[in-house]
Amino acid sequence: MDTRQLQAFIAIYESGGISRAAEQARTAPSVLSHHLANLQAQFSNPLFVRHPRGLLPTEYGKRLYLHATQIVQAMERAHEDLENMAGDVRGRVVIGMAYTALTSVGRHLMRIVLQQHPGITLVLTETLSGSTVNQMMDAQVDLALAYNPAQDSRIHATALLEERMLCIGKKQVIGNTTKPITVKALLDLPFVLLRRGTLGRSVMDDQNLQKQFESQARLQADSVQAVNLFVLEGHGCVIGSQSYLRDQLASGEVSCRPIIKPIMRRTLFLCEHRDKPASRAVELVRTLALQLVADEVRAGTWDCERILFGSDHGITLPAAAAQDAPPVGAPVP
Repeated sequence: MDTRQLQAFIAIYESGGISRAAEQARTAPSVLSHHLANLQAQFSNPLFVRHPRGLLPTEYGKRLYLHATQIVQAMERAHEDLENMAGDVRGRVVIGMAYTALTSVGRHLMRIVLQQHPGITLVLTETLSGSTVNQMMDAQVDLALAYNPAQDSRIHATALLEERMLCIGKKQVIGNTTKPITVKALLDLPFVLLRRGTLGRSVMDDQNLQKQFESQARLQADSVQAVNLFVLEGHGCVIGSQSYLRDQLASGEVSCRPIIKPIMRRTLFLCEHRDKPASRAVELVRTLALQLVADEVRAGTWDCERILFGSDHGITLPAAAAQDAPPVGAPVP
C-alpha cells in the first residue's frame, strides 16, 4: 500500500464511485481505477461491489477505510508538523467538548485562535462522555474535554476539576427553596437525562447511581437543547453543575438545590491520544484550552469544588485553588 492508493480508495469510498471521485479530485477516472486495482490486488477479499448507484464498500472495505483515514491523516499531520518547525503554527485541530466546557471556554478559544493564530483551522464539536473514546480512536477528534470518559489504555485522561452536581429546574418543579434535596426525593421528581448507555452523558462519578437514574428516567434526549427546553418549559428538572444554565440561574428563571445523600460529583478530564504524537497546533490548542479553564475558575464563572491540575501543566491558577489542588491523577474522594 502507498499513500496514493489509500487516498484514491478514500475518495472512491466517500463519493460512492470512481467517476464522482475523479470529478471531485480533478483527475482522470483511469488514474483512480489504476490505484484502486493495485490496492485491491493486495487483498484476497473485495473492497467494493458494483451497484447501479456506483460502488458499495464491503465489510472489508469498511474496515480498511477506518485504517486508511487514520494513516493518511497521520501522514498529513507529520508533514504539516515538520513544515511548521521553523515557522508559524499551522494545521487543523479538532477538539471535542462537553456542553459545559463548550459554553464556558469554547467561545473564548474560537476568538483567540481567529485573532492570534491565523494558521490554525479549529473545529469544535460537542462530545458526549460515552462516545469520547470512539471519536478519538476513529480520528474524529485530536483532544477532548469530557466528563468521566470510559477507561481505555489508548487514551491518556488527565483529571482537571471536580464539580458538585445540583438539581436544576423551575421552582414549581423542585420546590420554592434552596435547601438540599436527597437522591431519594430527586428520583420522585420528573427529570430528564441525555440518552442512556454508551452514548450517554455521565452526570456523576458514581456509575451505580448513574445507572439507577438512567433506569428511572421517563424522558431522555439526544440533544442538550431538548433537555434545556424540557427544563425551561417547566416540565421537569435536570442534574447539572452550577455552570449549566448559568444565565438562567443568574436571572432567576430557574432555581437549583444541592443534591445530598449521597452528594453527587463529576470530574472533567482532558483526553488525549496516548501513542499518537501531537502536532504543534494540537499542543498550542491544548495549552490554550487548559488556561481558559483555569481563567474561568479564577473569574468565578466556572464553579467547582476542586482543581485537579496546575503548574505542572504550565497553567496559572488562583492561589487558593492551587493550594488545595491534589497531585494530578490522585484519587477523588
